[in-house]
Amino acid sequence: MGSPVLVEDGNARGKSVLTRQIMYGAMKQGRSVNLFTTGSTTGSFIRHCGSISLAVSHYFAAAYLKEFRPDVVGFKWNKAEIENILRHLIAGIRHSTAQVAII
Repeated sequence: MGSPVLVEDGNARGKSVLTRQIMYGAMKQGRSVNLFTTGSTTGSFIRHCGSISLAVSHYFAAAYLKEFRPDVVGFKWNKAEIENILRHLIAGIRHSTAQVAII
């Protein structure tokens, strides 16, 4: 894995659009992408990408794009829970064969 990049800003500032464009560009270059998200469902993710002219459904079908959703039902914001989520996230990235990881 290359260098990590943090995209941070307030609500409705374009973070999702930017990260989807990065993912799309990577897949167009033949790179595999893992998306770790607690956000939208797969269907709404595909629709959102389509609304900004990024056709990604065939990348799902060809396994260039894999989506991972940690179970955060009942999640409590405490140190132990956060450390556990981060530990699993890091292990998932380390064992992944994907060339790009979006969190």
